[in-house]
Amino acid sequence: MKKSVSYFLILNLFLSIVALSFLVNFSIPIIAAYKIPEGFEDVALDDGFYSDEDVTLNKGDYTNGKGTYWDSETNKFWKYQGNKMVEVDASGNLLETANQGADLPSATGTPTGYSSHGYAGQAGESLFGAESVAPKGYEWQNGKWVKTGSLDASSGLGYSTTGILQGVIWAGMVAMAVQVFAPMFGADGDQTNAISTALGAGVFAGKTMHSLLGKGGVGQNWFGMKSGLSAGWSWVGGAAVAAIIFYSMYKSEETETKIFTCEPWQAPTGGANCEKCNKQGILPCSEYQCRSLGQACELLNPGTDEESCTWVNRHDVNPPVIKPLNDALLDGYVYVPDNTISPPDKGVKVQNTALASKCAEAFTPLTFGIITNEPAQCKISILREKSFDDMTLYFGGSNLFKYNHTQVMVLPGADALNESGITIDSDGNFEVFTRCQDANGNANVANFVFKYCVEKGPDTTPPLIVTTSLLNNMPIAYDQTSVEIDVYTNEPADCRWSHLDKSYENMEQTMTCAKSVSEVNTQMLYTCTTTLTGLKNEVDNNFYFRCKDLAENTNAESYLFTLIGTRPLVIDSVSPNATTLKDSTDIIQVNLQVQTSAGYKDGESICYYSDTGAEDSYVMFFNTNSYNHSQELWLAAGNYEYFIKCLDLGGNTDQETINFVVESDSTSPLVVRVYHEEPYLKLVTNEEAECVYDTVSCSYTFEDGIKMNNIDGITHYIDWDTQTNFYIKCKDSYGNKPFPDKCNIIAKPSQIF
Repeated sequence: MKKSVSYFLILNLFLSIVALSFLVNFSIPIIAAYKIPEGFEDVALDDGFYSDEDVTLNKGDYTNGKGTYWDSETNKFWKYQGNKMVEVDASGNLLETANQGADLPSATGTPTGYSSHGYAGQAGESLFGAESVAPKGYEWQNGKWVKTGSLDASSGLGYSTTGILQGVIWAGMVAMAVQVFAPMFGADGDQTNAISTALGAGVFAGKTMHSLLGKGGVGQNWFGMKSGLSAGWSWVGGAAVAAIIFYSMYKSEETETKIFTCEPWQAPTGGANCEKCNKQGILPCSEYQCRSLGQACELLNPGTDEESCTWVNRHDVNPPVIKPLNDALLDGYVYVPDNTISPPDKGVKVQNTALASKCAEAFTPLTFGIITNEPAQCKISILREKSFDDMTLYFGGSNLFKYNHTQVMVLPGADALNESGITIDSDGNFEVFTRCQDANGNANVANFVFKYCVEKGPDTTPPLIVTTSLLNNMPIAYDQTSVEIDVYTNEPADCRWSHLDKSYENMEQTMTCAKSVSEVNTQMLYTCTTTLTGLKNEVDNNFYFRCKDLAENTNAESYLFTLIGTRPLVIDSVSPNATTLKDSTDIIQVNLQVQTSAGYKDGESICYYSDTGAEDSYVMFFNTNSYNHSQELWLAAGNYEYFIKCLDLGGNTDQETINFVVESDSTSPLVVRVYHEEPYLKLVTNEEAECVYDTVSCSYTFEDGIKMNNIDGITHYIDWDTQTNFYIKCKDSYGNKPFPDKCNIIAKPSQIF
């Protein structure tokens, strides 16, 4: 739309310049050739004759507006008298020897004494004293005398062309005037463009229609229309064009603020569906299922064979009883009974005992609350709504059914409201209405009303920086040079910051702040946003904040905010890595171990592991948030790769990748060699093991056996004795060993079985 409007305005300007140049080109030569008598002005009409009702001289003729004309061709003064133009002096007085022109044109457009074939009268009786047969410089055309070699400007194509050019000029003037004046009456850019384009096009369309189809236009003179279109219908057509263009271009936009809140889901009131939980066939009714069917549903006899979901207090028809909650008040505030409230409503006044006005100070917290005689869901409204369901805001922002409810408010003063263009006709006095409903859906019909007031006096208190989006004295990542932060104030304000503790006026950096009371967030605070720069590693980065409110109250002291620079976080060791893990079971326990250092607080961090490395697949270690981290895994036999990532409070990270093999060893050790080496009987196992023996049989427990000597974990020996049989059992480090009645090997010094 903006592009098309721009093109239209450019075209209007271009055509206006062309039209103006066209007019100037025809006017300048005449003006330059003659000296116009004082008091006379250009007639500014086209060549040719009008009917008897008016007189039009040749182009370049002038009038003093009093019936006297000056003809630039004859350099004489003329006046209309007796249906003729007669010669007069400059003051309009008839000369004694006045030349008299021919009679003016009749209704048919033919001068008296003339015919379509030429002049029929005497010489010297032409309209302006010409002595030719026809009026000097004129010829008969379309039933009228017109200037030789030109079209009749009062009818036909000349009339229509002139009218169209005038339409272009008028349209451009209208469009430009709207562009100048519409914004003064509150129109925005789009509205101004729509109005100027529509009106300009309407004026052009109306003038063009009148020029083409009106009396004297080409529609009448060329195409034989008996009568031209009246001016009224032309402007109706122009208005229609303007309306269509305006309708297509104008866009009416309204801004409406909607607030969406996410509240915990609540079961429906009452208990009409409680019994459904008891009719699930073989499935038992759980506490959760029972409670979800209704606020008044309760599971009786839990944990027994007689569990039953029942609608308790089925016949309760009384709404909750509301009383003010004293514990909700801040220090210095009290409740005062309000006897001015009309029954059945009840309520209290919340008063500030620290001020003579008993009012709350602007932009300071005001809290109040209620207590009910049964768990209830409560709502609050600044309007006296018809019912509980018509109220939209929950008391304290909670939709839970409970006994105690507390509401916190931060109230702007009158000056701040005026600064934001908000007018409240309350004289600083306010009231809020409260209703509650119980689990059975019984809601209060009457309101419990809280009344309070806000101090009317001028704001003399500087703004308070309540909190920030980043924790004060928190660490930042190594090599981080800037950080975005939100600063929250208790009232609309302009805030600045500096690396040095300076006055507000001398602080170099400004914040982008909410300056209207309507820009409050859900915590009833106002947000200023900025980017802190110049951060350094391994030092405390101090920043100083100060603010100035709408009443020009400025902080006398700075709000000190510190960010702690850190070192890189380092993972010193990770295990297991590049090794094989064995156990005697199918599923083997694997302990991941990580040690970290540096970073923030000497390696204190949180570690995560993943078997894919995908960003959303990391799982936090079970034992972490320290510099030693461990995680127990139970894995089947196979090859494994794990990705380890650790992150400290400042945002420093380090990552490692480990690989290991898990094998399941479920067989007892094998004796691969037995031999005699003076003076011992020696045997060798295929893996590290512990071996024992008995001299009677294999039917003994491993723990009851006699331990053999061990050299390197796989070589075992006992004294050589040819008179004794040795029943030997071996157990590996995973606990694999023969059955209680079996041996790994039976050895005799003289023979091996």
